[in-house]
Order: sequence, then C-alpha cells, then structure tokens
Amino acid sequence: MKFTLIFTLGLLLCSLPTYGELNLADFEKMRTLLREDIRSIVKEEIAASEKRVEKWIKEEIAASEKQMKEEITASEKRMKEFVAQEGYAVKGIMTETGKRVDMVFWLVTVLVGVVAVPQIIVAFQQRKQREQDVKIEALQKQIETLQEAISDQHR
Repeated sequence: MKFTLIFTLGLLLCSLPTYGELNLADFEKMRTLLREDIRSIVKEEIAASEKRVEKWIKEEIAASEKQMKEEITASEKRMKEFVAQEGYAVKGIMTETGKRVDMVFWLVTVLVGVVAVPQIIVAFQQRKQREQDVKIEALQKQIETLQEAISDQHR
C-alpha cells in the first residue's frame, strides 16, 4: 500500500509541469506535428493499401488466367470429342452414300442395258431391212428392165 501511495505521488509530481499554460505558438507547433504525423500515417496507409490492392489484383488475374486455361483445355477436349463423334457419323454417312451411289450406278447400267440394247438391236435390224429394201428395189428395177428386154425380144 505504501508503494502504491508513493508511486501515485511520484506520478503527480511528474505531471505538475503539464498544467503549465499553452500559448498559440504551442498549439500551432502541435497542429503542425499532428498534420505531419497524420500525413505520414495516411501516406503509409495509402501505400500499404495500394500494395494490398496490387497483390489482390495480381492474384485475381492469376486466378482468372488459370480458370481460363482450364476452361479452354476443357473446351478443346469437348471439341475434340465432338469432332471425333461427328467424324465417325460423317464416315458412316459417306459409306452409306457410297453404297447408294454404287447401287444407283448399277441400276442405271441395268436400265441402259435393258432399254438401250433392244433399241440398238432394233436400229441394226432396221438398217439391215433398209439395205435389203434398197437391194430389193434395185433387183426389182433389174427384173423390170430384164422383163422389158425379154418382152422386147419376143415381140
């Protein structure tokens, strides 16, 4: 208890000069010091805040880049799978179309054979018939000429 009393009295004795009068110049000095302290504190806080914001922006950019790379990789993978599936589908369609084209080719070939061959045969027969008709006409003219010659001789 004595110690507490002595300590308190010591503090009071040390604090007596603080009750001295303050003039306007003292207030101005304190105001100037406070402003400088506040300015330095604000500058430090702004610098620290800028560093935190810079760090946060860099982290966000890095995270966004990483996410974009992952999305691009996933998209490329999906695109490759889609192209592979579509490639198989197109290959199947092409094979089926090739079979249909072959079938149509053979069908046309058969139809040409069925229609054209008889037409060719008929045309060939008609040509032979015309040739025979021409020969017959020529022979008839000869016969007529000979008949006239024979009838001229008998007269």
